[in-house]
Amino acid sequence: MNKVWVGIALLLVACSSFGAVHYEFVQRSQSDVANIPSTDLTGKAIIDGDRSRVDFITATNSYPPGAYVLSTNGARNLTFVDPLMKSYTEVNAGAVAAAIGTSNIKIDNLKSEVRQMDDHPTIAGVVTDHYHLIISYEMTVMFRTMPLKQSIRTEIDKWTTGAFGNVSELFLANSGVHTGNPDIDKLIDLETTKIKGLPLKQVMKTTLSNLQGSLPGSKLPLSQVRTLTRELIITSIEQAPSDNTVFVIPANFKKSDGELSKAPVTQSTILSFDPSKE
Repeated sequence: MNKVWVGIALLLVACSSFGAVHYEFVQRSQSDVANIPSTDLTGKAIIDGDRSRVDFITATNSYPPGAYVLSTNGARNLTFVDPLMKSYTEVNAGAVAAAIGTSNIKIDNLKSEVRQMDDHPTIAGVVTDHYHLIISYEMTVMFRTMPLKQSIRTEIDKWTTGAFGNVSELFLANSGVHTGNPDIDKLIDLETTKIKGLPLKQVMKTTLSNLQGSLPGSKLPLSQVRTLTRELIITSIEQAPSDNTVFVIPANFKKSDGELSKAPVTQSTILSFDPSKE
């Protein structure tokens, strides 16, 4: 089964009553899973109510130079724009999420624990609150007719602020992207809504432990433990007047019917098990 990325966009959270929010960010990820390459991203974003734009300045192993992502309905639909090719690709995030919901994924023993830490560092000029969230569960997927099970533990540190209002909750309420699988949706909600406030820094480490020795009919053992880490830091943030033109695709750009040359790698929640790559 191919890896499944759930959750849409880069901390795209805002409230129209606070005007447009502009921020710059750095994101790094790495993994010891062979088919998930390390990435380094720098970029800038504009959030205005349920509209968003993320421009990628540098994007190793991910997006083509100058690419950006637009959404005008709370991330239910995403448009990936490639200025070099003067083309764009539309992705229905709701349909993708629904397809994930119908896949044969079962989650058991879901547990979570969140606590507030004592430190309050200043990030991008804003004093933050530090929270530590632990989510653990067992996930079963089907390989042919055989169920394969792994244990997953995710530890998330978030440094958040309420300086921009209740922005996270309002944006997520407007997005309306759900898989329809109550277990997966509960997992996503835990990660995205358990901690209040706008994250200015987030560090995530996911450990995946194999609960069985090898694939059916194969003498090759599965990797016992795999890890994925991702760090995102907002380096500057401010509010500014709205500008409708930044959410408009140039008239001479053509819609592409093919797949995006580089798949999105900035989503928040990962459910992965790919025995074909072991």
